[in-house]
Amino acid sequence: MPATRNARKKNKFEPSSSQGSRKQPHKRVNLKKQPGENVHDKQVAMSTDDAYKLSKLADAQTPISKALKGRKRFSADLHELHTSCPSDLDRGTWSAQSFRAGDDDGSVEFDLIESRDRTRIVMHLLCSDTSEYPNTHSFFCHSPEPGSYGEQVKEICDGVLNDSPSTIHDVAKHFLISISGDDDSEDDHNYDMTADEDMSAFTRPEICRSVLRRDFEGTHAAGYTPGAIWSGSSEFFLTISVPVVELTDKIPAHVLMSWDSQFLLPRQHLVLVTSGFCGVYPPVQSDGTLSPAAIHSAPQHVVASLRRYGLQSDQQNGIEDGVVEEYIDVDNASETGSAEDDGTFDKFSLSSSLESLLDEHFLQLLRVRRQFKLGWAAAEELLWRSQELQRSPAILVKEMQEELRQAEEEEQCLAGSRYLPHDPLETQDGHVNLLETAFAYLLRRFTLCNRYCVVCHKKLNTVFEVLKPYVCNSGLCAYQYYSLNFGPSLEYDICKNTETVDLLVSLAYVAAAEQVPDPVHKSPMRDFDSLTVNEMRTAIVQLIDTLPPVRTFRDMKKHLEKKVIVGTNKPKLKDMDSSILPAAWSILRWCVASCTAHLQELTEEEDQVQNIGSQWRQFRFMVGAPDKEAKFKHALEQETRDDSNAKNYPTLYAFHGSPLKNWHSIIRHGLWYKTVAHGRAYGDGVYFAKDGVISMGSYATASSQSWRNSTIAPSACVALAEIINLPQKFTSHNPYYVVKQTEWIMCRYLLVNTFDYSHSNSIFTSINTTTSTTPSKSKVRNVPFIKHDPNCRPLLSNAQVEIPQPSYKLEKLLGLCQDAYVPPKLDEDDSAVFSAPDEVEVKPKSIAPYINGKPKQDWVHDASWVEKNINLLLPPPADSTPGATMALQKEFRAMMKEQGGAESLATLGWYMPPEFNENLFQWVVEMHSFDPDLPIAKDLKSKGVNSLVFEIRFPSTFPHSPPFFRLVMPRFLPFMQGGGGHITVGGSICMDLLTSAGDIASVLLQIKLAISSTDPKPARLDQNWEQPYHPQEALSGYTRAAAIHGWKVANPREMERLVTQG
Repeated sequence: MPATRNARKKNKFEPSSSQGSRKQPHKRVNLKKQPGENVHDKQVAMSTDDAYKLSKLADAQTPISKALKGRKRFSADLHELHTSCPSDLDRGTWSAQSFRAGDDDGSVEFDLIESRDRTRIVMHLLCSDTSEYPNTHSFFCHSPEPGSYGEQVKEICDGVLNDSPSTIHDVAKHFLISISGDDDSEDDHNYDMTADEDMSAFTRPEICRSVLRRDFEGTHAAGYTPGAIWSGSSEFFLTISVPVVELTDKIPAHVLMSWDSQFLLPRQHLVLVTSGFCGVYPPVQSDGTLSPAAIHSAPQHVVASLRRYGLQSDQQNGIEDGVVEEYIDVDNASETGSAEDDGTFDKFSLSSSLESLLDEHFLQLLRVRRQFKLGWAAAEELLWRSQELQRSPAILVKEMQEELRQAEEEEQCLAGSRYLPHDPLETQDGHVNLLETAFAYLLRRFTLCNRYCVVCHKKLNTVFEVLKPYVCNSGLCAYQYYSLNFGPSLEYDICKNTETVDLLVSLAYVAAAEQVPDPVHKSPMRDFDSLTVNEMRTAIVQLIDTLPPVRTFRDMKKHLEKKVIVGTNKPKLKDMDSSILPAAWSILRWCVASCTAHLQELTEEEDQVQNIGSQWRQFRFMVGAPDKEAKFKHALEQETRDDSNAKNYPTLYAFHGSPLKNWHSIIRHGLWYKTVAHGRAYGDGVYFAKDGVISMGSYATASSQSWRNSTIAPSACVALAEIINLPQKFTSHNPYYVVKQTEWIMCRYLLVNTFDYSHSNSIFTSINTTTSTTPSKSKVRNVPFIKHDPNCRPLLSNAQVEIPQPSYKLEKLLGLCQDAYVPPKLDEDDSAVFSAPDEVEVKPKSIAPYINGKPKQDWVHDASWVEKNINLLLPPPADSTPGATMALQKEFRAMMKEQGGAESLATLGWYMPPEFNENLFQWVVEMHSFDPDLPIAKDLKSKGVNSLVFEIRFPSTFPHSPPFFRLVMPRFLPFMQGGGGHITVGGSICMDLLTSAGDIASVLLQIKLAISSTDPKPARLDQNWEQPYHPQEALSGYTRAAAIHGWKVANPREMERLVTQG
């Protein structure tokens, strides 16, 4: 469940207070944590207002009354207190009695009774507005005759007025606690007892501990971090997370930054929280349907598997007593101020969309997949069509065979350009690991989010590919996207990307104003959608003119950043100026939300293109889907392989200028050449100039129109694009580059010239001044610049333009994230799950790697044993690539960091001897410290074998292709002779997990768990255990196992070369 982690500082993703809000008072259950524990998901808060919807009855009120709002809720609460006073309103010394309606509308009276001398104090409560009860109202209270308790009663009344909104019951209870002199120690004591009792829920018969443990192990082996939270006698939360920095292996870093800049902040985790189990696990059966134990008829027991996810920043010293906010309504959560809290979540721009996808469709998709043996893409196509036509999937699946096949093939092709997460359902036969499956599907849709509508979740059918997630052509989806804030947060963009918002509004204004025919005929008031295109343009211009400036004295940014008291409403744009029409704010939201490109102003000199001149403001500029970058790289590899000059200088940079009125469209659609604008004297294609002066002076023409409240006030725009360096294949390359292959073009920078109001000359003054000025010489040091082809250098006034390496800044950010990453530690709840026994008695120490605490006798590395085995290895792989080298360096550092930070080698379970790991593409790993009760552990001990020695060989295509794991020594008893442990007859590992790439440490853990398995037979040493395995027999054994089980081996020839050739 996403919530803001530090709303006053970050003010980003629909913030919510950790101490309550004026909209939604929260009843908190704080789970105490030890310093340094993994707190990415160990925080819970229950909303009393949404208890009926969530099926969590948090207090003595009935579900019916809790579902009501406003005046009806107020009357229902008063009626309940009048008819039966709850037991918690009698605290021994004082009690609250005789609740009744007062003389005025919205007033309540009740008596405070002192038990010893029967002192009676009559209290009067007045609700400020019963229509807002119990969310945003206030209570005024007083006592006409407080007697000797006058000062105390006055102080309590003042506290009630300043507190967050409360129910009548809560106010009465607050009075009792305060006047009786009780503090929270008693409540805390009771809470601690309850928390201890809650752990008994772990032993409930409806919770299969061994299945939960197995799911945790599988989730951990997949590279994710699972967690558990026990919040009541029958309720618990399961969480799963992954560091955001690890997502950069699947999604380019610049794309993540375009979706949300906070993705690349250090210590960020993407977290999924699943609730609504009602004390039952597993909640689903092998066919994807709910298990019988999870189905209840009573409304309060309905399984509502709500999934919430957001970003959470992992702090250096951990967080104690944090809370997770449960979000039901995005707008409500964003309306209130919040205190600075380091224990909550950040709600990012896609949270609401992904939440509704999983809440409404995940279990349905799971059932469709299991029933018809489909992949995710085909299951989505079948489910959407079934819902659209209101027909059974069982009937449609026969009619849609060709469409489903195409959907599967398209996704397989897509997996080549994007690294999609491993699909756990491909290997799960009878059991469904709900945690891993849900998170894998979440990551899949997160990776492909720009291909699907953020509202209805169906695939987009757009002429152009978008970089940012967008909405489909449905009118209903468009309404929700713009009007109900399903799109990007406008308020956040105004506060954090002020200049970009100003630029987008200015370009929209110019595009509309330049194409309005004169004269404009006035017409009576009409609905906007009924206007003609030209009338719409006129209306847009008039509405934008009413908007206030974005950054001047009375600007939007200052209005939104006003500090507010905790629990009070945050400033809203519509409250800034009542004279501004609501339609104007809608136009502003449309200008920002409809921009699917990434625009970010470059203010630091090390990020900027050098020798351009200070007259031009620079923006990082990217248009198109993330696939466009992959297609560009693929074309680059394919087209330049036979050109010697292109191998040395793969790309060139050139300028593209266009009239200012066109840039509203270019920013959204990219550089097209569908419309003939300047005659195309040199053929069809996108035109680029070698010298920026030509683009800036001749083609980047200014506009006679300008938004009067713009601070940037753009007068001209020029794009600096990267193009594959094959001029001989262009439509023309002299005097201009004319490029017909749009996949060869990637926009990198947008240069924006602004009006110079300090001069009274014409609007073209700034452009003429810029083109005639000699560019300033670069003064930036220690920044790597792109090496240009001497024959194709980008120029400005015949001076070479210096362009920073595109990956320079991103690599710095990723480096900071990687250095700051700290592996999460297990808390008591998590350890309790990992140490759960099997259904067949197995001692907890068999999973020692998960249990905190150093063993009495640690494992010791034997160098002579390893040296004896590595002499049998082939030379390291000869093939390598820069990409694989960088990925392996990252993996190697992570392995050594985990090894060095382990409390003991025995609990770690594996060891990489540094003296024998000198090549990145060939690793030697020891596996040791098995459960001493296992047969394989007894065999190893009897033969004096210190460890299992493994060789890991990495291909040049890593991480897109998996490494090969094989056992060198000792030799295991083959399966046909009664052996087990998932070791093939040749020493390779018989696991489908190894057919896809994954985190090496997690794979080692999974291998150790497989070797420790006694199902169907335990692993044993062969009689000839000292005979080493040969690489060829390892390969043969693995390919044979893959053929038997139907596993997909990515590239058999590559694997054969990897294993058998040095």
